[in-house]
Amino acid sequence: MEVQAFISIAPWTMIFQLVNLLILVVAFKKFLFKPVCAILEKRRQEIEGHYRQAEEAEQSAKEMKESYEKRMAGAREEADRVIRTATESANALSAGIVDDARAQADQLRRRAETEIELERRKAFDEVKGELSGIALDIARQVIEREVDEKDHEAFIDDFIKNVGDAS
Repeated sequence: MEVQAFISIAPWTMIFQLVNLLILVVAFKKFLFKPVCAILEKRRQEIEGHYRQAEEAEQSAKEMKESYEKRMAGAREEADRVIRTATESANALSAGIVDDARAQADQLRRRAETEIELERRKAFDEVKGELSGIALDIARQVIEREVDEKDHEAFIDDFIKNVGDAS
């Protein structure tokens, strides 16, 4: 009969083992599964938060990039406009300077021509005056003495020589 005791089923032992198993399941559930699940949930929320932050940062970066590109396009347009304005201003200024220089050159040329004409007239008047004086001298000399044809020719030759020496 000893063999039978080894294989026999003891109902109280089985009840105690079932109650012991239920207590272990409840203890594991309360002290192990709930904290582990809470930690896993907290970790999942933290990861989702990181994903949200990354998506927000990506969206912000896209917006900043678009804003930067718009500002750069505006800056390029402004730079082109400033360059265009400066070029037009420089061209207008250089044209004005050239026109002023031409006007001054024309004025100087006209003044020089006027002065040359005055000097030419003055020189002509001086020569005319000298010739008048010489003619008077000749007339005086002619009147002072009786001139025959030989004397007259000698007198003219002398006059021509003196005119060459007086200049």
